[in-house]
Amino acid sequence: MRVHLVGVQAELRQEHYRSAQAFGSRVQALTAQAVAGLPVGEARVVAFPEAFALPLLFWLETPASVYSANSALRAALELLRQEWRQALRLALPSPTAFYHLRARTVWPLYQETFAEAARSAGAYLIAGSLFSPRMDWEPARRLHPQGWGVYNLSLVFSPQGTVLARVPKVNLTSSERTALLSRGQSGQGLIRTQIGTLANLICLDAFHESMIEEADRSGAWLVVQPSANAARWEGPWSGDPTQQEGQVWLREGLARKLIGRENLRYGLNPMLNGNLYELSFEGRSGVYAAGQPLALAESPVGDAVVRASVVIQPTQAS
Repeated sequence: MRVHLVGVQAELRQEHYRSAQAFGSRVQALTAQAVAGLPVGEARVVAFPEAFALPLLFWLETPASVYSANSALRAALELLRQEWRQALRLALPSPTAFYHLRARTVWPLYQETFAEAARSAGAYLIAGSLFSPRMDWEPARRLHPQGWGVYNLSLVFSPQGTVLARVPKVNLTSSERTALLSRGQSGQGLIRTQIGTLANLICLDAFHESMIEEADRSGAWLVVQPSANAARWEGPWSGDPTQQEGQVWLREGLARKLIGRENLRYGLNPMLNGNLYELSFEGRSGVYAAGQPLALAESPVGDAVVRASVVIQPTQAS
């Protein structure tokens, strides 16, 4: 079976997040570009970057004082100030209260927009991620959070637009811990589909050997690594400033992690670009096989689509 692997590299711009229509148009345009020219009826996996939907929390239908703030913290506090009565009722720390207050507005748009994108593309679609409580829906309570924890959550959709998995990030960065995000449990990113088992390991998770081993052991043939790296691609690496960030990323990333695996064969790494308040993201998206890239974005900044077509064995798709 032939499967087309597509990574969407996306640059953040405020105008794409200020309204539901703008966000929907942005996602549909990127998705259409991702699958343009692919053979009809052949399987495809399309992946968006980590934190792609995060700016919705700050910019969706908010006043100028929020999106012109000089830091994410100040933007969040401005929104809490405007909705102080609801925030007080939650009795939660400020960052957690912010995510809970915004989830009811942002989550439906996030889910419905990417469900439509998956249907229109006929693709298994990894919808980047969003900082949010676990949201659920049932008739009596309608849309509601499941507990008070907030996670870096990634939705995975079928080609029919149904949610296959709600995947929380397990290994958090220092900035995510400062934002009071909760760790997910490993194993939730392993998804059985009609084209075999896929592993959705959000950014740092895919650098941890234990999580790669778990994906391999589960029979996954593909690991998707949605990423948002808040560092200059050609700047010094945080672990050792004598080394370059991008060189370490490519050397230690999916190409290396796939070597010698029992089941894992390919990797897909879409990367976020652009600015979100004080954070600046760069990165070259790629599609990988063991020991080598199959496709790499030309630049670590700006929009790009990277694609590779691979053949998987019937046992991998069973």
